[in-house]
Amino acid sequence: MNARSALLPLAGLLAVPFSASAALSEMTEDELSAVSGQAYVLEFGRLEAPIADLTERNLVVGPIDVSGKAREIETDFPTLTNLARTRVVTGVNAALVIGKTSLIAGVATVPGVGTAVAPILAMTPTPTIRFE
Repeated sequence: MNARSALLPLAGLLAVPFSASAALSEMTEDELSAVSGQAYVLEFGRLEAPIADLTERNLVVGPIDVSGKAREIETDFPTLTNLARTRVVTGVNAALVIGKTSLIAGVATVPGVGTAVAPILAMTPTPTIRFE
């Protein structure tokens, strides 16, 4: 895997969230309890860590407001951003599985400790990412 293709799923994590438009209205407690925000969530077993995307940040690189551009893209192309997010999640999850498999295979080749450590690593949960 070359560096460019390895960075593509990572760069995609910064993609804008799927846009949603809604009118303001009062919600009941039951309705409010069912609401969840849009974010990438990195899972490792029971541990979860949200990852903010560009629209949730105020990233400015030189004269370019990257977060503002991301919000514009989200507004103008909601279907495209949803497709990009789906591809990012699929690509990152595939890369995480490949990475874990490669790590286990590499550790298994270490003389003396590989045969004991590799099965333990194989039993650890595979990290995953999702968008919700």
